[in-house]
Amino acid sequence: MNLLLIVLFPFFGFMINGFMQLRSLKTGHKISSKQSGSIATFAMVLSFITAIYYFIQFSGQQEDGRLIEQNLFSWIKLGAFHVDFSLRLDSLSLLFTMIITGVGSLIHLYSIGYMKEDETPAKYFSYLNLFCFMMLNLVLGATMPHIFLGWEGVGLASYLLIGYWNQDTAKVGAGQKAFVMNRIGDLGFLIAMFIAYKYVGSLDLVDLQKATLSPKIASVVGLLVFFACTGKSAQIPLFTWLPDAMAGPTPVSALIHAATMVTSGIYLLTRISPLLLQAPDVLSVIAMVGVTTAFVSAVIACAQKDIKKILAYSTVSQLGFMFLACGVGAFDAGVFHVMTHAFFKALMFLGAGSVIHALHEEQNIFKMGGLSRKLPITTFTFVMGWAAILGLPPFSGFFSKDEIIIQSLHSQYGNQILFIMALASALLTAFYMTRLLVLVFFSPSRMEKETEEHAHESPLVMTLPLIALAILSLVGGFMHHSEGGHEEGQSIMIASVVVALIGAAFAFFRYRKFDKEEMTNQFVEKGLGIDVFYNKFFGNGVPLLAKGLSKWIEEYFIQNSMKFCTWMVEFSGSVLKSFQVGSMQVYLLMMVVFGLAFMIWILESVMQGVIFYGK
Repeated sequence: MNLLLIVLFPFFGFMINGFMQLRSLKTGHKISSKQSGSIATFAMVLSFITAIYYFIQFSGQQEDGRLIEQNLFSWIKLGAFHVDFSLRLDSLSLLFTMIITGVGSLIHLYSIGYMKEDETPAKYFSYLNLFCFMMLNLVLGATMPHIFLGWEGVGLASYLLIGYWNQDTAKVGAGQKAFVMNRIGDLGFLIAMFIAYKYVGSLDLVDLQKATLSPKIASVVGLLVFFACTGKSAQIPLFTWLPDAMAGPTPVSALIHAATMVTSGIYLLTRISPLLLQAPDVLSVIAMVGVTTAFVSAVIACAQKDIKKILAYSTVSQLGFMFLACGVGAFDAGVFHVMTHAFFKALMFLGAGSVIHALHEEQNIFKMGGLSRKLPITTFTFVMGWAAILGLPPFSGFFSKDEIIIQSLHSQYGNQILFIMALASALLTAFYMTRLLVLVFFSPSRMEKETEEHAHESPLVMTLPLIALAILSLVGGFMHHSEGGHEEGQSIMIASVVVALIGAAFAFFRYRKFDKEEMTNQFVEKGLGIDVFYNKFFGNGVPLLAKGLSKWIEEYFIQNSMKFCTWMVEFSGSVLKSFQVGSMQVYLLMMVVFGLAFMIWILESVMQGVIFYGK
């Protein structure tokens, strides 16, 4: 089987739906979500089947034999610099490929029901397939430029999907914000490539992994790549775009901001892990930024009222756990959490979409309640996702999250501060997720009468993906070996579960009889003022600075320079004008005088040379 098929299937889906949308605009014939969604979903399923084929092929081989490469064509050739457009499949890229295509297929299927009433579903599914095509390029690329192509491609596709409902200026603004903040981080990726090529002589990932660099160069490259990852994976300081990105359709949030795009930073750090291990200081920075992001985002999530915003800040927090794992050198644990998080967070986003769909686009959790009777399948599956993110045994999060907490203390790069902050973040996670669960499903109804009467379970095309993801959230933890077998690891696991239960119990007893809207801290609800600071400093401050510099440079430098040049031209013109008397005799005399002066200067120079050489 051809490795290229994994990438081509979603590309064909993108092209077919794109042409269908263009034809629809020309003919006026509306395309249903069932038609366009079936094509897009079928494309993803074919890609997933291809990935399964390679998974079966790899399962019977040793680790060093799990490698397939396919060189497609010579891509860039500039003198000694040469880059091939090649695909490379190994254990890491196969895992990400199966997540992208497997979870992606379920989300595509779910979207058929969710986008049923949309006016342009072919455009939506075309964008969704485009995103998956770019994401697969990112994880299968054999070189840094190929990864960067996919990196930028998912940025473009996410911009199109976040601002999909472009009639709303707020949604368009959210897409623009995501695009710009990702571009800021991408600058670090570009500079890192330039430096890596200078000192390694190649941008092939295998060569970068084998290279031995000085601690200084390794630190510079590692920090630049990490800065790029903070943009794509929403870490401090470039994390504020992801909560706003909830403006897009809910399945988009499930795919892009839970299962795939935001985890690409973890993929890249794991890819260059041999280089990062040469720079322990960079690992410390990654760990501290990751655990700080996990804690700060968990605090903000506790004050949110929008169901999707809570899940968005939860995603940022869980990504912080993954970066913490990378920072303490536990890259396997970070990747393991990528997988389990893809299961339970996609499940909860789709569950939230089912709730929003049933309540006619209502997203305020304080205008919900009592939905366990109206949406039994959504409730049951959401509870399984809740148990997984809390890390309750035997759900998947118990194995992945607790392994990160263990490594934050027992790894050679870990310490007590990281461990305490990780445990505190786990406590807050249990609190805000239980708060969401209780207020939406198990507290007294706060819905309007008409909304409550019409609330109903989602159709089968939407509940089937929920059931599949719920099963994966239950059994996903058994797909990886846990490091908690030793006595200290078991103690930490028990402590982590106890902490989660304490946070959950506190939220349950606080909100189980809630019948009014909670007055939350506005400063915390608005993201601790970080977005406000960015808007004032960068949104307003930079234009003011630019205006000031423009005024100084334009008026005092450029204009005065031009005035000086004008004066010089006028002055030299007036001097030359004095010699223009209109008399041929005067002109001949001037020629003779200047000619004699020139000859005297030459003779003097020659005589000085003779005297010099004579000595």
